[in-house]
Amino acid sequence: MMSQSLTPRERVLLALSHEETDRVPVDFLATFETRTRLGKFLGINESGEILRRLGVDLRHPRQPYVGPLRRVHEGGDWSDEWGVRRRRVAHSGGSYDEIVCHPLACLEGIDDFAGYPWPDPAHWDVDALEAEIRALDAENTYAIALEEFGDPGGIFEIAWYLRGMEQLLCDMAERPELAYVLMERVTDCLLGRLERVMARLGGRIDLIWTSDDIAHQHGPLISPKLWSELVAPHHERFNRRTHELGTRVMYHSCGAVRPFIPGLIAIGVDVLDVLQFSARGMVPEEIKASFGDRLSFHGGVDVQVLLPRGTSDEVFQRVRELICVMGKGGGFVLSPCHNIQLDTPPENILAIYRAAGSLSQALPDKGRR
Repeated sequence: MMSQSLTPRERVLLALSHEETDRVPVDFLATFETRTRLGKFLGINESGEILRRLGVDLRHPRQPYVGPLRRVHEGGDWSDEWGVRRRRVAHSGGSYDEIVCHPLACLEGIDDFAGYPWPDPAHWDVDALEAEIRALDAENTYAIALEEFGDPGGIFEIAWYLRGMEQLLCDMAERPELAYVLMERVTDCLLGRLERVMARLGGRIDLIWTSDDIAHQHGPLISPKLWSELVAPHHERFNRRTHELGTRVMYHSCGAVRPFIPGLIAIGVDVLDVLQFSARGMVPEEIKASFGDRLSFHGGVDVQVLLPRGTSDEVFQRVRELICVMGKGGGFVLSPCHNIQLDTPPENILAIYRAAGSLSQALPDKGRR
């Protein structure tokens, strides 16, 4: 067991090297509305202070988009940097951006890709990212996870944002060469951004966060065979280059991903994110025993039932049990398995970090157990 003199970054890197540390490293994922509510509960109006009170070891800075102005359509819809048309849709706890138009839905053939306005890596501000990391380093030495290669969407997801999910799935079955080339073009764009940011900040980026939801709660969204033939080669190319540039790959997928885990390891994924243990076949003890010697994990705390509906004592106990299983021998960063939603009581959020031993003692009485 390490002493408590570890920096947050040291704690994370040791854990990802499969070493146990003074405590399990922790991360925090939540919607804007949830962060705001938690801040009010704690009497804090600054997001960074919330993370410090929770003892969060990672930070997720981003490069701001500084390219051509995004096109705004009549009615308030807009087109993002990929040309995908989106609309903000309100719900009882806030809002989400939903896709309303897939710009390549009517694509006739591979030759049509040539004239498409693919994003330029120079449209993201690496100077601003560097300045944000410098400001974080002046505060403490956190692990840096650059999540913009998987949010919103990864290689498969961006392809279906462009083409439409139903159409892309049909392409994968009937016109696999078209689906393959589309994902190849998406990968080229992401690699261009990766090269640019790592040339400047490679020694300071600890995780490149990639993503593709390839499963639902009961099984795969696509067959493992199609995934291995049409999707995995592009991730393998991206992951290989990430390793050559000196950092690790964290891959996100919700759902019952166990059938894909051997393949994810084979294509160079270092850290599997979300660990939705409520999904079929996702048993913590079995996942850790089967893959924990070759893979690290990030996530695990259920945001669907436990956090919104459990008591703070139940959350505390379940998280302690999760740490005992997944944290044994290192290889685990504790985190909500997705963004915590507004229906979660602040007391339950604090219970996660009490259980991890990271929660600051400088809390109001109502925030203590």
